[in-house]
Amino acid sequence: MAAAFGASPLLGTAAAAQSSTAAARASSAESDRIAAEFIAGATPLREGLTLDLPALGDNPAAVPVRVHVTEEITDATWCEEMIILAELNPMPLACRFSFSQASGAADVAVRLRLIETMHVRALARMHDGRVFDTSGQITVAAGGCGL
Repeated sequence: MAAAFGASPLLGTAAAAQSSTAAARASSAESDRIAAEFIAGATPLREGLTLDLPALGDNPAAVPVRVHVTEEITDATWCEEMIILAELNPMPLACRFSFSQASGAADVAVRLRLIETMHVRALARMHDGRVFDTSGQITVAAGGCGL
């Protein structure tokens, strides 16, 4: 069974990113590429989405992050998808969430593992095509991905 798991290129990449030798990215280029792909040509709006994160992540292996759409969710305007990016992590796409019209709210709370001080960015795509974009800076006490 272990050999079957070792044969997967996806598992190999994920395992490498989680190893104790993981290093921070030198730039946010990969994070920017993922964001551009998510935005898909829309003009991102800086209001309508809130990102709550602490100024200091004293436990970089579990930094609490909450993202929520502040606009009223209706039958015509509801969130289809939301992503959270940790720009300098070895794998910047930290989370991806899908919602339906029946969700009633687009509000998520997660704990991220962060390798160093960086910007965390959240984007939400609404059913009507609008994209909300917000970000925040967090200082971490020590590397979480390389623990």
